[in-house]
Amino acid sequence: MSKQLTTAVEPQVVRRSNIKVVGVSCQTMMDEREYKIPRLMEQFHTTNLPKVRNRVNAPRSIGMFVDPPNWNEMTDAFYWIAAVEVDSFEKIPPNMITKTIPAHTYAMLEYDPSVHDFNPYAYLHKWIEDEGYQQVEGFGFEEYKPYTGAETSYRLFLPIK
Repeated sequence: MSKQLTTAVEPQVVRRSNIKVVGVSCQTMMDEREYKIPRLMEQFHTTNLPKVRNRVNAPRSIGMFVDPPNWNEMTDAFYWIAAVEVDSFEKIPPNMITKTIPAHTYAMLEYDPSVHDFNPYAYLHKWIEDEGYQQVEGFGFEEYKPYTGAETSYRLFLPIK
């Protein structure tokens, strides 16, 4: 049995280039996310992923949230996108969407649910504030290498200024 850590490795500030992704999305409320997002991720990786022909940087995949303007976590839905990086938006499979994750400066935290016992989002939000950064609202993403299921370790990226 592994020892659970209540703190993470120190977050980092990183600069990322833009990333073109193709995937599927769902709309969810915060209280539904614990079952809707894993179901979407599993469906994408088992059913949709083999249809993507112009994938790059395998086995990396992306889970991305997109919030509406002035998002209120108690009353507003947000979108979750399960995706992989592609080199272009040509030859996109039917029923999939495209999104460009913008080049930006991000606060990044490595999180492993088999080792860490804390909420990585709350932890990184607090770190951003404590370090004097401002979070850019509206989106963020998780990067998996590779995605293997709901207990996959990932890097969490939240845009900052």
